[in-house]
Amino acid sequence: MEGETMETKIKPKRITDFKNDLVFKFMLSDLNDSRCYYLLKVIIEGITGIKCQELFVLNSEVNPEHLSDKDMVLDVRVKTDEGKLIDIEMQNSALTKEVHYRFQIYGARMIDHQFNRGDLLYSENVHEVYTILFVNDIDRDNLLLIDTYMPRNQLNHVRKYNLLTHHNIYLPFIDAVVREKGLKNLSKIELAIYTLYHGITDDIMALNSEVVIMMKEKMDQFNEDEELVLAASKRQLVKIQHHQEKVRIRQEGKEEGELLKAKENTLMLFKSKYPQEDILMLENLTLSQYNEIFKALIENKDLQIIKEMIK
Repeated sequence: MEGETMETKIKPKRITDFKNDLVFKFMLSDLNDSRCYYLLKVIIEGITGIKCQELFVLNSEVNPEHLSDKDMVLDVRVKTDEGKLIDIEMQNSALTKEVHYRFQIYGARMIDHQFNRGDLLYSENVHEVYTILFVNDIDRDNLLLIDTYMPRNQLNHVRKYNLLTHHNIYLPFIDAVVREKGLKNLSKIELAIYTLYHGITDDIMALNSEVVIMMKEKMDQFNEDEELVLAASKRQLVKIQHHQEKVRIRQEGKEEGELLKAKENTLMLFKSKYPQEDILMLENLTLSQYNEIFKALIENKDLQIIKEMIK
């Protein structure tokens, strides 16, 4: 009608990266979908060796309102028919010291939360915990696709009745596995890891693998929901911004530390050479000024030259 304007709704860009943690959670959480159940079973059995008769996802809900929270962890917590607990997470970044600490703490909490005050026997109420962390990184000290950690003694024997096992899956290392054995010879879990890392490619689709087909179908289903696609895009942007902010703060902290150290060294040397001089003139200088003055003091430059450097 005349005078009315038509609003064009811009469709959000299609998501293709399985390393997006919202996509990852969507792919595994809905056990009413046989594809989710199948993929979850492939991951758990292929990585932990646990044979699952039945699986229950304990945190399948995703609240879109909270997805912009940079600290929100979109993990998948699973319980087996035997009571074993498994926490699965996608970390689309480097495996830092903080992530190592966080995942160990998660595992310890999952053990602790099983026990209630007043329980008479630990062994009746506490079950084994497994953590599975997919990470977009390689550990140069442990060149493995699946790196498993559990407590061992001096004889390399695993702790009896061990309750906590960590699995780190280094996604980029799948390329080394492909070079060694070829794409056609990958196991189900290796195909899943390859697809998580590379996405849906022509060469992987040509294999007509059930694992890959189901992953593609789940990605297509995800992209049918514009709200989810928009949330995934925003979440990725928030994570990038958060990472950049952490880098900036770390850099500023490093620069501030260098400035304080240079100032401390310069003042100490200046006072030793000119104990009668007022050191207030050495306050609030730049890092380069402190470095230049320190160098001049080492070279026994005249005091007047040093004062000229401060102006």
